[in-house]
Amino acid sequence: MTTEGNDQSSEEPGFTFSDKRRIDPDTGELRPETDAPSASAEAGEPTPAGAGEGQASGGGQGADEDLADASDLGVDIPADASTLNDTEAAADGAAEPEPGSEAAAHLADLKRINAEYAAYRMRADRERERAAIGGTIKTIEAMIPVLDEVRLAQENGDVSGPFETHVNKLIESLKKVGVEQYGEVGDEFDPALHEALMQQPSDEVETTTVFVVMQPGYRLGDRIIRAARVGVQQPED
Repeated sequence: MTTEGNDQSSEEPGFTFSDKRRIDPDTGELRPETDAPSASAEAGEPTPAGAGEGQASGGGQGADEDLADASDLGVDIPADASTLNDTEAAADGAAEPEPGSEAAAHLADLKRINAEYAAYRMRADRERERAAIGGTIKTIEAMIPVLDEVRLAQENGDVSGPFETHVNKLIESLKKVGVEQYGEVGDEFDPALHEALMQQPSDEVETTTVFVVMQPGYRLGDRIIRAARVGVQQPED
């Protein structure tokens, strides 16, 4: 009898481990709430003393385990949740931060950067438009000698048949890019649009009037590429 008692007392108690984490470390999925208790029951682990009382009262060890399980999800549960609705309402209203605070400084920086970007975009658009207009003007300036020859050929009656069709298409193409050819006999002289190469008095006009167009003018919108070179008649004194 004595020997058996000594053998039983010399045996070391076994070590058991119960994984009560709500998140499975291998799959990353949320474990069912019944997994941990069922695993303990199958392993034959005794229920800790006072566990029933803690669960029934909603405090003590049971409450601590609930907080620990929620922390596994990365969620902070405040002790007083009565202010959660107020916080959500303030976030929805997007209240302005207090002056002088760090949030107010960041908001001011964000507004400044937004204004600078809007100004930069407007400048870039203007520069792109000016570059496009400049390219068109350079192209027309290079074509003006050819256009003058075409105009002279038209006046002399040398443009007919298929050549006349090509000339008309050329003039229409200029109009499509916004280039206008101007200068007609009978136009009132405008020093901003015309260059008078000759003038003569006349009792048939009441204002200075174009009576001959030597070279037509070209303009792109409000910009004069080349003023029309004309002869004008002035009223007699």
